[in-house]
Amino acid sequence: MPHINNRILKPFLILCEGKDVENFMICYLESDALAYDSRFSNDIQTFDFKGIDDLSAFIGTLTRMDGYDLVRQIMVLRDAETDVNQAIRSIQNAFRLNDLPVPGQPHIWKIESDSDKPATAFTLLPDCNKEPTTGALEDLCWDILKDEHASKMRNDVLGFIDDIKKNYGTISTHEHKSRLHTYFSVNEKYISLKIGEAAKAGAFAWDHEKLNGLRDIMLEGLDID
Repeated sequence: MPHINNRILKPFLILCEGKDVENFMICYLESDALAYDSRFSNDIQTFDFKGIDDLSAFIGTLTRMDGYDLVRQIMVLRDAETDVNQAIRSIQNAFRLNDLPVPGQPHIWKIESDSDKPATAFTLLPDCNKEPTTGALEDLCWDILKDEHASKMRNDVLGFIDDIKKNYGTISTHEHKSRLHTYFSVNEKYISLKIGEAAKAGAFAWDHEKLNGLRDIMLEGLDID
């Protein structure tokens, strides 16, 4: 299982921004969509590094944790939020402060061949590619909803939110969260669930093309000797 957080057991670590991102990744790693390669479930361990300002301190703690000598790859997964460049700089600075290789851009692996330091990478939600845009996990989840009526329900939710905004003004500064959880709240299977809980309940299509970038950057890491 990739979600043991009190010690390092796997060579490939994914550092996730918050429990929702971590639980989403746990479900993805254990999904049928990735079952064709046992390394996804056997060689990758997830950690929740909490908030965006906690990453550097968490990496520092990680490097002192039992089992760190096993680590060959470290990947950071966090939201791009509203400023992609700031998100990039924040992650790069966290690697730099902990004397780890610093990838020059998102979605590539940095390897220092003349040292025994782990290879590092980071990718930004919701796009998980080399040209990230602003957004968050909720935006990705919105796009990969699995229900057979998901497309129509998404349109209905967007119409409802538009009506609320017209009549009452902005309902939330985090509209991406509002629309996803509105969808959950009108679907009997997902009422009141958090993202990780909804993932376990089958809310998302793990074979969706929107997840290909995330799958591919993990595969690249797994293939590093």
